[in-house]
Amino acid sequence: MQQVIRVLTIEDNTAYRQSLQDTIEAAPDMVLAGSFGRGEDAVEALKEDCSSLRPRVILLDLHLPGRDGISFIPVIKQLVPHAEIIVLTQDDNYLKTLEAIRLGVSGYLLKTVSINEIWNAIREVEQGGNVIDPRLSRLVLNVLTSGEAPDDNPLSERERQVLEQLAMGYAKKEIADNLQLSFHTVNRYSENLYKKLQVSNVAAAVATAIRKGLI
Repeated sequence: MQQVIRVLTIEDNTAYRQSLQDTIEAAPDMVLAGSFGRGEDAVEALKEDCSSLRPRVILLDLHLPGRDGISFIPVIKQLVPHAEIIVLTQDDNYLKTLEAIRLGVSGYLLKTVSINEIWNAIREVEQGGNVIDPRLSRLVLNVLTSGEAPDDNPLSERERQVLEQLAMGYAKKEIADNLQLSFHTVNRYSENLYKKLQVSNVAAAVATAIRKGLI
């Protein structure tokens, strides 16, 4: 029997919050764990009754009344460390994207995504993956390629190329084809760069590398 994914939403726009609720309830493998218009209300509910809410995936808007949604990420991660957070926002500022990733979100999508894309993103992060809106991936890549890498960059040239391809949203098999490498070799480069950057996924690798000026 397929396990149902419990999804909690934090979105201040009433119409869009209802749309998200309808989207989740229309998926056969998802259930709405909770829906909140303010970050403070969501945090309070998680503090009081986390065992009942039990969210596996949290959809978080950044533009919330009172406090920026970014500020809730560390709090939510502490309250429900097993939950995956997807930022779902209108904000395409790549600095916000990188900051959210640095704080541990598993996905960052713009609100123009389709219902199917929301479903796929929820399923992807629930399985341990990461998702970044392709339009934001291109912005991140522009940052990656706009600066000079320092002399003490621990990443090899191939590792940097693999990281750039990952930031663009390519799967490892596609990267292997693009760089004319074997899948095994790409996988090895990925593991090596994760170890060097002390991260566990591509989103964190991109954010860490940019923050440290490595690429």
